[in-house]
Amino acid sequence: MLKVNNDDGKNLVLVYVCDNSGCSHVRIRYFAEYMNGLNNGLSFVILPCITFDPQLLAHAKCIWFQKPVSDMHLEVVSRYKSLQTKYGYKLVFELDDLFFNCGLDDKYIDGVPDYNPSTLHRNEEAEKHTEELIHKIVPMFDSIVCSTDYLRMVMQKKFNIGTAVTIKNNVPRFLWNFPIRGDISNDLDKPTVLYSGSPTHYINPVPKREPSPQEPNGFPGIEGKKGDWDNAWCDWVIKNVKEDKINFVVMGALPFFFEEIKDKIKFIPWHNSHSYPRFVMQEYADFQIAPLVCNHFNMSKSALRFYESCAVGTVLLGTVFEGNNFSPYEEINNECKVKHTATVEDIDKVFWPLCKKDKFNEIRRWQYNYINQSGLWLESDENINKYLTAMDNMNNNFDIV
Repeated sequence: MLKVNNDDGKNLVLVYVCDNSGCSHVRIRYFAEYMNGLNNGLSFVILPCITFDPQLLAHAKCIWFQKPVSDMHLEVVSRYKSLQTKYGYKLVFELDDLFFNCGLDDKYIDGVPDYNPSTLHRNEEAEKHTEELIHKIVPMFDSIVCSTDYLRMVMQKKFNIGTAVTIKNNVPRFLWNFPIRGDISNDLDKPTVLYSGSPTHYINPVPKREPSPQEPNGFPGIEGKKGDWDNAWCDWVIKNVKEDKINFVVMGALPFFFEEIKDKIKFIPWHNSHSYPRFVMQEYADFQIAPLVCNHFNMSKSALRFYESCAVGTVLLGTVFEGNNFSPYEEINNECKVKHTATVEDIDKVFWPLCKKDKFNEIRRWQYNYINQSGLWLESDENINKYLTAMDNMNNNFDIV
Protein backbone atom coordinates (compact mmCIF):
# COMPACT_ATOMS: atom_id res chain seq x y z
CA MET A 1 0.00 0.00 0.00
CA LEU A 2 1.12 3.55 -0.71
CA LYS A 3 1.58 5.96 2.19
CA VAL A 4 1.92 9.73 1.91
CA ASN A 5 5.24 10.83 3.39
CA ASN A 6 4.11 14.47 3.90
CA ASP A 7 7.51 15.94 3.05
CA ASP A 8 5.60 18.78 1.42
CA GLY A 9 3.34 19.36 4.44
CA LYS A 10 0.29 18.39 2.41
CA ASN A 11 -1.85 16.13 4.59
CA LEU A 12 -5.45 17.17 3.84
CA VAL A 13 -7.96 16.05 1.23
CA LEU A 14 -10.81 18.56 1.06
CA VAL A 15 -14.01 16.97 -0.22
CA TYR A 16 -17.22 18.48 -1.57
CA VAL A 17 -19.98 15.91 -1.99
CA CYS A 18 -23.17 16.67 -3.92
CA ASP A 19 -25.63 14.56 -1.93
CA ASN A 20 -26.19 12.42 1.15
CA SER A 21 -27.36 9.40 -0.81
CA GLY A 22 -25.67 6.09 -1.54
CA CYS A 23 -23.71 7.69 -4.40
CA SER A 24 -21.61 9.92 -2.18
CA HIS A 25 -21.13 7.13 0.36
CA VAL A 26 -19.97 4.56 -2.16
CA ARG A 27 -17.78 6.98 -4.06
CA ILE A 28 -16.07 8.91 -1.23
CA ARG A 29 -17.67 8.92 2.25
CA TYR A 30 -16.90 5.27 3.10
CA PHE A 31 -13.35 5.70 1.82
CA ALA A 32 -12.85 8.91 3.79
CA GLU A 33 -14.13 7.24 6.96
CA TYR A 34 -11.77 4.32 6.54
CA MET A 35 -8.71 6.39 5.66
CA ASN A 36 -9.25 8.69 8.63
CA GLY A 37 -8.86 5.64 10.85
CA LEU A 38 -5.44 4.81 9.40
CA ASN A 39 -2.07 6.38 10.02
CA ASN A 40 -1.54 6.86 6.31
CA GLY A 41 -0.46 10.47 6.14
CA LEU A 42 -3.78 11.97 5.02
CA SER A 43 -6.87 13.37 6.70
CA PHE A 44 -10.10 13.62 4.72
CA VAL A 45 -12.34 16.59 5.44
CA ILE A 46 -15.87 16.45 4.03
CA LEU A 47 -16.76 20.11 4.04
CA PRO A 48 -20.26 21.35 4.90
CA CYS A 49 -19.69 24.67 3.12
CA ILE A 50 -17.26 26.30 0.72
CA THR A 51 -14.04 27.49 2.30
CA PHE A 52 -10.99 29.38 1.12
CA ASP A 53 -9.31 29.36 4.51
CA PRO A 54 -5.57 29.83 3.74
CA GLN A 55 -4.45 27.36 6.42
CA LEU A 56 -6.62 24.61 4.97
CA LEU A 57 -5.49 25.36 1.42
CA ALA A 58 -1.84 25.44 2.46
CA HIS A 59 -2.11 21.85 3.75
CA ALA A 60 -4.42 20.55 1.02
CA LYS A 61 -2.98 17.86 -1.19
CA CYS A 62 -6.20 17.61 -3.14
CA ILE A 63 -9.64 19.19 -3.46
CA TRP A 64 -12.13 16.54 -4.54
CA PHE A 65 -15.47 17.53 -6.08
CA GLN A 66 -18.30 15.07 -6.61
CA LYS A 67 -20.25 16.07 -9.73
CA PRO A 68 -19.52 19.83 -9.81
CA VAL A 69 -21.94 20.92 -12.53
CA SER A 70 -23.75 24.05 -11.32
CA ASP A 71 -23.27 27.80 -11.73
CA MET A 72 -22.05 27.92 -8.15
CA HIS A 73 -19.47 25.22 -8.94
CA LEU A 74 -18.18 27.21 -11.91
CA GLU A 75 -17.56 30.21 -9.69
CA VAL A 76 -16.00 28.19 -6.87
CA VAL A 77 -13.79 26.01 -9.06
CA SER A 78 -12.60 29.08 -10.99
CA ARG A 79 -11.45 30.64 -7.74
CA TYR A 80 -9.73 27.45 -6.58
CA LYS A 81 -8.01 27.25 -9.95
CA SER A 82 -6.72 30.79 -9.64
CA LEU A 83 -5.20 29.92 -6.25
CA GLN A 84 -3.74 26.57 -7.33
CA THR A 85 -0.28 27.85 -8.22
CA LYS A 86 0.02 29.56 -4.83
CA TYR A 87 -1.08 26.56 -2.76
CA GLY A 88 -0.14 23.58 -4.94
CA TYR A 89 -3.15 21.31 -4.52
CA LYS A 90 -4.67 19.01 -7.12
CA LEU A 91 -8.23 19.47 -8.37
CA VAL A 92 -10.22 16.27 -8.99
CA PHE A 93 -13.62 15.98 -10.67
CA GLU A 94 -15.51 12.79 -9.73
CA LEU A 95 -18.49 11.33 -11.56
CA ASP A 96 -20.41 8.07 -11.22
CA ASP A 97 -23.53 8.62 -13.35
CA LEU A 98 -24.43 9.70 -16.85
CA PHE A 99 -26.74 12.70 -16.57
CA PHE A 100 -26.26 14.56 -19.83
CA ASN A 101 -26.72 14.05 -23.57
CA CYS A 102 -23.93 11.71 -24.61
CA GLY A 103 -24.15 12.49 -28.34
CA LEU A 104 -20.95 13.85 -29.86
CA ASP A 105 -22.60 15.97 -32.56
CA ASP A 106 -26.04 17.39 -33.32
CA LYS A 107 -27.58 13.96 -32.96
CA TYR A 108 -29.16 13.89 -29.51
CA ILE A 109 -28.57 10.68 -27.56
CA ASP A 110 -30.37 10.86 -24.25
CA GLY A 111 -28.21 10.03 -21.28
CA VAL A 112 -30.97 9.65 -18.67
CA PRO A 113 -33.88 7.30 -19.46
CA ASP A 114 -37.45 8.52 -19.06
CA TYR A 115 -38.16 6.07 -16.24
CA ASN A 116 -35.56 7.67 -13.98
CA PRO A 117 -37.42 10.02 -11.56
CA SER A 118 -34.90 12.78 -12.23
CA THR A 119 -36.49 13.21 -15.66
CA LEU A 120 -39.85 14.26 -14.20
CA HIS A 121 -38.75 17.88 -13.90
CA ARG A 122 -36.45 18.05 -16.87
CA ASN A 123 -36.07 21.23 -18.79
CA GLU A 124 -34.30 21.24 -22.15
CA GLU A 125 -32.96 24.74 -21.66
CA ALA A 126 -31.57 23.88 -18.23
CA GLU A 127 -29.97 20.72 -19.60
CA LYS A 128 -28.19 22.63 -22.34
CA HIS A 129 -26.99 25.12 -19.75
CA THR A 130 -25.61 22.25 -17.63
CA GLU A 131 -23.67 20.93 -20.62
CA GLU A 132 -22.24 24.39 -21.27
CA LEU A 133 -21.16 24.55 -17.63
CA ILE A 134 -19.43 21.16 -17.82
CA HIS A 135 -17.51 22.29 -20.91
CA LYS A 136 -16.25 25.27 -18.88
CA ILE A 137 -15.65 23.43 -15.59
CA VAL A 138 -13.93 20.25 -16.75
CA PRO A 139 -10.78 21.88 -18.25
CA MET A 140 -9.95 23.44 -14.88
CA PHE A 141 -9.51 20.03 -13.24
CA ASP A 142 -6.25 18.13 -13.19
CA SER A 143 -7.93 14.75 -13.17
CA ILE A 144 -11.33 13.24 -13.95
CA VAL A 145 -12.32 10.13 -12.01
CA CYS A 146 -15.18 7.94 -13.26
CA SER A 147 -16.76 4.79 -11.85
CA THR A 148 -16.73 2.80 -15.10
CA ASP A 149 -14.71 2.59 -18.30
CA TYR A 150 -17.77 3.37 -20.42
CA LEU A 151 -18.57 6.53 -18.46
CA ARG A 152 -14.91 7.56 -18.69
CA MET A 153 -14.99 7.02 -22.46
CA VAL A 154 -18.15 9.13 -22.82
CA MET A 155 -16.63 11.94 -20.75
CA GLN A 156 -13.40 11.88 -22.72
CA LYS A 157 -15.14 12.02 -26.10
CA LYS A 158 -17.91 14.41 -25.13
CA PHE A 159 -15.74 16.98 -23.36
CA ASN A 160 -12.40 16.34 -25.09
CA ILE A 161 -10.69 15.16 -21.91
CA GLY A 162 -7.20 13.70 -21.94
CA THR A 163 -6.61 12.80 -18.29
CA ALA A 164 -9.31 10.51 -16.93
CA VAL A 165 -9.15 7.37 -14.80
CA THR A 166 -11.55 4.67 -13.72
CA ILE A 167 -11.94 3.81 -10.05
CA LYS A 168 -14.60 1.16 -9.76
CA ASN A 169 -17.24 1.21 -7.08
CA ASN A 170 -16.27 -1.11 -4.27
CA VAL A 171 -17.62 -2.47 -1.00
CA PRO A 172 -16.20 -1.79 2.46
CA ARG A 173 -15.48 -4.94 4.38
CA PHE A 174 -16.12 -2.98 7.59
CA LEU A 175 -19.81 -2.81 6.59
CA TRP A 176 -20.18 -6.00 4.55
CA ASN A 177 -18.55 -8.04 7.31
CA PHE A 178 -20.38 -11.33 6.71
CA PRO A 179 -19.01 -14.82 7.44
CA ILE A 180 -18.16 -16.90 4.39
CA ARG A 181 -21.07 -19.23 3.76
CA GLY A 182 -20.20 -22.87 3.39
CA ASP A 183 -21.28 -25.20 0.61
CA ILE A 184 -24.89 -26.35 0.53
CA SER A 185 -25.43 -30.10 0.82
CA ASN A 186 -28.75 -30.30 -1.06
CA ASP A 187 -30.20 -28.80 -4.21
CA LEU A 188 -32.16 -25.58 -3.65
CA ASP A 189 -35.82 -26.58 -3.69
CA LYS A 190 -37.37 -23.14 -3.19
CA PRO A 191 -34.57 -20.56 -3.39
CA THR A 192 -34.77 -17.06 -1.92
CA VAL A 193 -34.34 -14.40 -4.59
CA LEU A 194 -33.54 -10.81 -3.61
CA TYR A 195 -34.01 -7.62 -5.61
CA SER A 196 -32.34 -4.62 -3.94
CA GLY A 197 -32.23 -2.16 -6.82
CA SER A 198 -33.18 1.39 -5.98
CA PRO A 199 -36.59 2.82 -6.99
CA THR A 200 -34.81 4.83 -9.70
CA HIS A 201 -34.98 1.74 -11.94
CA TYR A 202 -38.70 2.35 -12.57
CA ILE A 203 -41.44 4.87 -11.77
CA ASN A 204 -44.47 4.01 -9.67
CA PRO A 205 -47.63 5.80 -10.84
CA VAL A 206 -49.05 8.74 -8.89
CA PRO A 207 -52.81 9.36 -9.33
CA LYS A 208 -54.16 12.60 -10.72
CA ARG A 209 -55.42 15.05 -8.07
CA GLU A 210 -58.14 17.59 -8.65
CA PRO A 211 -57.66 21.24 -7.61
CA SER A 212 -58.16 21.88 -3.89
CA PRO A 213 -57.54 24.69 -1.38
CA GLN A 214 -54.24 23.04 -0.49
CA GLU A 215 -53.32 22.43 -4.14
CA PRO A 216 -55.09 25.08 -6.30
CA ASN A 217 -53.70 23.76 -9.59
CA GLY A 218 -54.24 20.12 -8.75
CA PHE A 219 -51.75 17.52 -9.94
CA PRO A 220 -51.70 15.94 -13.42
CA GLY A 221 -50.51 12.58 -12.12
CA ILE A 222 -47.53 10.45 -13.10
CA GLU A 223 -47.70 7.47 -15.38
CA GLY A 224 -46.07 4.30 -14.09
CA LYS A 225 -43.12 2.99 -16.11
CA LYS A 226 -41.55 -0.43 -15.73
CA GLY A 227 -38.12 0.86 -16.70
CA ASP A 228 -35.43 -1.76 -16.14
CA TRP A 229 -38.17 -4.31 -15.51
CA ASP A 230 -39.63 -3.84 -18.98
CA ASN A 231 -38.45 -7.29 -20.00
CA ALA A 232 -39.01 -10.97 -19.24
CA TRP A 233 -37.70 -10.69 -15.69
CA CYS A 234 -40.99 -9.17 -14.55
CA ASP A 235 -43.06 -12.05 -15.94
CA TRP A 236 -40.52 -14.57 -14.66
CA VAL A 237 -40.82 -13.33 -11.08
CA ILE A 238 -44.63 -13.19 -11.18
CA LYS A 239 -44.84 -16.68 -12.67
CA ASN A 240 -42.50 -18.30 -10.16
CA VAL A 241 -44.02 -16.53 -7.17
CA LYS A 242 -47.52 -17.59 -8.21
CA GLU A 243 -46.32 -21.17 -8.68
CA ASP A 244 -44.66 -21.04 -5.25
CA LYS A 245 -41.24 -21.89 -6.70
CA ILE A 246 -39.26 -19.00 -5.19
CA ASN A 247 -39.26 -16.81 -2.11
CA PHE A 248 -39.04 -13.30 -3.52
CA VAL A 249 -37.76 -10.35 -1.49
CA VAL A 250 -38.00 -6.73 -2.68
CA MET A 251 -36.04 -3.97 -0.99
CA GLY A 252 -36.57 -0.24 -1.37
CA ALA A 253 -40.09 0.26 -2.72
CA LEU A 254 -42.84 -2.01 -3.92
CA PRO A 255 -42.97 -1.78 -7.74
CA PHE A 256 -46.48 -1.28 -9.08
CA PHE A 257 -46.10 -4.18 -11.50
CA PHE A 258 -45.87 -6.60 -8.56
CA GLU A 259 -49.21 -5.53 -7.15
CA GLU A 260 -50.82 -8.87 -8.05
CA ILE A 261 -48.26 -10.81 -5.98
CA LYS A 262 -47.71 -8.31 -3.16
CA ASP A 263 -49.24 -10.66 -0.58
CA LYS A 264 -46.87 -13.45 -1.55
CA ILE A 265 -43.58 -11.56 -1.45
CA LYS A 266 -41.49 -9.99 1.29
CA PHE A 267 -40.99 -6.25 1.21
CA ILE A 268 -38.21 -4.40 3.06
CA PRO A 269 -38.36 -0.58 3.17
CA TRP A 270 -35.30 1.32 2.00
CA HIS A 271 -32.65 2.12 4.62
CA ASN A 272 -29.81 4.58 4.90
CA SER A 273 -26.39 3.82 3.48
CA HIS A 274 -24.95 2.55 6.74
CA SER A 275 -27.90 0.28 7.57
CA TYR A 276 -28.49 -1.05 4.07
CA PRO A 277 -25.78 -3.79 4.17
CA ARG A 278 -27.19 -5.24 7.39
CA PHE A 279 -30.68 -5.59 5.92
CA VAL A 280 -29.30 -7.27 2.82
CA MET A 281 -27.11 -9.66 4.79
CA GLN A 282 -29.81 -10.77 7.21
CA GLU A 283 -31.93 -12.13 4.35
CA TYR A 284 -29.41 -14.91 3.64
CA ALA A 285 -30.66 -14.84 0.04
CA ASP A 286 -29.55 -17.56 -2.33
CA PHE A 287 -29.73 -15.34 -5.40
CA GLN A 288 -29.90 -11.68 -6.28
CA ILE A 289 -31.15 -10.46 -9.65
CA ALA A 290 -30.26 -7.30 -11.55
CA PRO A 291 -32.66 -6.62 -14.46
CA LEU A 292 -31.63 -3.88 -16.90
CA VAL A 293 -32.72 -2.57 -20.27
CA CYS A 294 -30.12 -1.58 -22.83
CA ASN A 295 -29.35 2.15 -22.88
CA HIS A 296 -26.39 4.50 -22.42
CA PHE A 297 -27.33 5.24 -18.83
CA ASN A 298 -27.06 1.57 -17.88
CA MET A 299 -23.92 1.09 -19.93
CA SER A 300 -22.36 3.73 -17.70
CA LYS A 301 -23.45 1.96 -14.51
CA SER A 302 -21.20 -0.13 -12.30
CA ALA A 303 -21.60 -3.74 -11.16
CA LEU A 304 -22.03 -2.72 -7.52
CA ARG A 305 -24.86 -5.21 -6.91
CA PHE A 306 -22.52 -7.96 -8.08
CA TYR A 307 -19.78 -6.90 -5.67
CA GLU A 308 -22.27 -6.80 -2.80
CA SER A 309 -23.50 -10.27 -3.77
CA CYS A 310 -19.94 -11.58 -3.81
CA ALA A 311 -19.42 -10.16 -0.32
CA VAL A 312 -22.38 -12.03 1.20
CA GLY A 313 -22.33 -15.28 -0.76
CA THR A 314 -25.42 -14.56 -2.85
CA VAL A 315 -25.22 -15.69 -6.47
CA LEU A 316 -26.06 -12.78 -8.78
CA LEU A 317 -27.85 -13.09 -12.10
CA GLY A 318 -27.25 -9.96 -14.16
CA THR A 319 -28.39 -8.59 -17.49
CA VAL A 320 -25.96 -8.38 -20.40
CA PHE A 321 -26.68 -6.55 -23.63
CA GLU A 322 -26.98 -8.29 -26.94
CA GLY A 323 -25.02 -6.38 -29.56
CA ASN A 324 -22.43 -4.77 -27.25
CA ASN A 325 -20.30 -5.68 -24.26
CA PHE A 326 -20.93 -2.54 -22.20
CA SER A 327 -23.30 -4.02 -19.62
CA PRO A 328 -21.99 -3.54 -16.08
CA TYR A 329 -22.53 -7.27 -15.58
CA GLU A 330 -20.13 -8.43 -18.26
CA GLU A 331 -17.74 -9.28 -15.43
CA ILE A 332 -20.03 -11.72 -13.59
CA ASN A 333 -19.72 -15.48 -14.02
CA ASN A 334 -20.65 -16.45 -17.58
CA GLU A 335 -23.21 -18.97 -16.39
CA CYS A 336 -25.13 -16.21 -14.57
CA LYS A 337 -25.54 -13.85 -17.51
CA VAL A 338 -29.02 -13.21 -18.91
CA LYS A 339 -29.41 -11.34 -22.21
CA HIS A 340 -31.68 -8.30 -22.16
CA THR A 341 -33.67 -9.95 -24.94
CA ALA A 342 -34.24 -13.16 -22.95
CA THR A 343 -37.65 -14.78 -22.63
CA VAL A 344 -39.09 -16.32 -19.47
CA GLU A 345 -37.98 -19.69 -20.80
CA ASP A 346 -34.46 -18.38 -21.41
CA ILE A 347 -34.22 -17.17 -17.81
CA ASP A 348 -35.43 -20.57 -16.60
CA LYS A 349 -32.64 -22.22 -18.56
CA VAL A 350 -30.08 -20.07 -16.74
CA PHE A 351 -31.63 -20.00 -13.28
CA TRP A 352 -32.72 -23.52 -12.42
CA PRO A 353 -29.43 -25.30 -13.24
CA LEU A 354 -27.76 -22.92 -10.79
CA CYS A 355 -29.97 -24.34 -8.02
CA LYS A 356 -28.18 -27.69 -8.23
CA LYS A 357 -25.88 -27.93 -5.23
CA ASP A 358 -22.64 -28.62 -7.10
CA LYS A 359 -23.16 -25.75 -9.54
CA PHE A 360 -24.39 -23.34 -6.85
CA ASN A 361 -21.37 -24.10 -4.67
CA GLU A 362 -19.03 -23.67 -7.63
CA ILE A 363 -20.43 -20.25 -8.58
CA ARG A 364 -20.47 -18.98 -5.02
CA ARG A 365 -16.85 -20.00 -4.48
CA TRP A 366 -15.98 -18.30 -7.78
CA GLN A 367 -17.61 -15.07 -6.56
CA TYR A 368 -15.73 -15.15 -3.25
CA ASN A 369 -12.46 -15.56 -5.13
CA TYR A 370 -13.39 -12.79 -7.54
CA ILE A 371 -13.95 -10.11 -4.92
CA ASN A 372 -10.85 -11.12 -3.01
CA GLN A 373 -8.58 -11.05 -6.06
CA SER A 374 -9.94 -8.05 -7.99
CA GLY A 375 -9.29 -5.17 -5.58
CA LEU A 376 -13.01 -4.66 -5.02
CA TRP A 377 -12.82 -4.49 -1.24
CA LEU A 378 -12.52 -0.84 -0.26
CA GLU A 379 -9.70 -1.73 2.11
CA SER A 380 -7.60 -3.52 -0.53
CA ASP A 381 -4.19 -2.11 -1.39
CA GLU A 382 -5.18 -1.96 -5.06
CA ASN A 383 -8.20 0.24 -4.37
CA ILE A 384 -6.45 2.50 -1.87
CA ASN A 385 -3.52 3.02 -4.25
CA LYS A 386 -5.88 4.07 -7.06
CA TYR A 387 -7.50 6.73 -4.87
CA LEU A 388 -4.19 8.00 -3.50
CA THR A 389 -2.67 8.23 -6.96
CA ALA A 390 -5.70 10.17 -8.22
CA MET A 391 -5.35 12.57 -5.28
CA ASP A 392 -1.61 13.10 -5.55
CA ASN A 393 -0.72 16.70 -6.27
CA MET A 394 1.80 15.64 -8.91
CA ASN A 395 4.69 15.37 -6.43
CA ASN A 396 4.43 11.56 -6.20
CA ASN A 397 5.55 11.79 -2.58
CA PHE A 398 4.56 8.27 -1.52
CA ASP A 399 6.28 5.57 0.46
CA ILE A 400 5.39 1.89 0.05
CA VAL A 401 4.35 0.17 3.29
